[in-house]
Amino acid sequence: MRLRVLASTTVAGLAVALAGCGAREKPAEEHAADAPPPPVPVTVAAIERRPVERTIEAVGSLRGWEQVTVGSKRSGRILKVFHDMGDRVRPDEPLVQIDPVDAKLAYNVAESKYLAELVKLGVTSEMAEDFIRRYGITETLVTGPQTEEVIEKVPAVVQYRVAMEKAVQNLARQRKLSQKGAGTAQELEDQESDYRSSIAAYDNAKSTARNVIAMALANRVARDQADQQLKDLTITAPRPQEPPPTKADAGQVAYAIALRSVSEGQMIREGDPVFSLVIENPLRLWANVPERYSDRIKVGQPVRISVASHPGKSFEGKVSRINPTVDADSRTFQVEATAPNEEGLLRPGGFAKAVVVTEAEAEATVVPIEAIVQYAGVTKLFVLDGDHVRSVDGLALGKEGSGWVEVSSEKMPTSGSVIVTGHSKLADGSQVVVREPEKEAEPALQAEAAKGGAKK
Repeated sequence: MRLRVLASTTVAGLAVALAGCGAREKPAEEHAADAPPPPVPVTVAAIERRPVERTIEAVGSLRGWEQVTVGSKRSGRILKVFHDMGDRVRPDEPLVQIDPVDAKLAYNVAESKYLAELVKLGVTSEMAEDFIRRYGITETLVTGPQTEEVIEKVPAVVQYRVAMEKAVQNLARQRKLSQKGAGTAQELEDQESDYRSSIAAYDNAKSTARNVIAMALANRVARDQADQQLKDLTITAPRPQEPPPTKADAGQVAYAIALRSVSEGQMIREGDPVFSLVIENPLRLWANVPERYSDRIKVGQPVRISVASHPGKSFEGKVSRINPTVDADSRTFQVEATAPNEEGLLRPGGFAKAVVVTEAEAEATVVPIEAIVQYAGVTKLFVLDGDHVRSVDGLALGKEGSGWVEVSSEKMPTSGSVIVTGHSKLADGSQVVVREPEKEAEPALQAEAAKGGAKK
């Protein structure tokens, strides 16, 4: 019984002692829980402002500066084809010759009729051409005073003018005789009738001469038409009215033949295509740009063009035209850029990528790429604020360079430092301690370590 009581007393005392010990240790645990967490060691880098290039990327197709399908103005049989696909030709250079036999005969007929009228007028072709150069083919050439001089020299007019002058003399002589009573009234009337007839014959000769002049002009026009038809049988490369930007004169333009549509001996009709030509220097790039960039694209901005056939090579161009309308289906607008092609490396019709430089040196805030934290669709970074950090979220990333990236946000400062390492332990307001970044091992040590690893 005594042993049982003693044991109970001993157990009770031990419990009290343990309880006392626990009561003394509890305040220390609570004090440890209330203490702030230790600072997080981090490394930092400076926020920088540097000029960056603002660009807009687009894709499109290359087109010739001018693309033209040359057709025939006349019908006939192809006598000769001077060029083929891939040849380069200059303006006015012959492409196709149509058989000219019929046209030459038509020209000779018109020329003979023209010369026949000149013979009636008693003038040479040189004199006639001089009149036409001076006065042109107008009514003045038929009725003007300069024409009267020519008409007065026409043989038929001269003949009737002499007859009229003779009738004037005879009438004057008969009147004097009648006044003296030596002539009869019938004789005076006959002389007056002859006089009026001679005047009418003279005026009719002059009118006939004017009609001959008009016929000569009509035959000359017919001859010129026949001559033009004869020239049209030689189909030539067109001459641009305005040279492209890379050429000072239209005669320096070179056309590349993209397609030949005729062969020797073939019969063609008016309007049938014979060749397809393209000016390949410079080229036009037609690219579609999203509507949201419409306020940033301007005429004259530089454009860098790249094609798959020349990887790594960039072709410089400039924005030359901007379509004022937006396509309702794609919500894009068309931009045209002029691309010089002196080396002929770009091909009309090819696919091309374009980078339009909207700003060459725009000021931007940049940070090291390691400072960016992306998690669950959120992009942010931490800015050093004394011995604490401040979270900057809602970041928009822009231009990237070698080890840096452009950032923009309403909360983003333009100077200071950003956290580069230690992000995983940070939150907004965390206390940090800045440590120096670990230096890379010396090259000799790295080589030694690599050598030792190789021996193993």
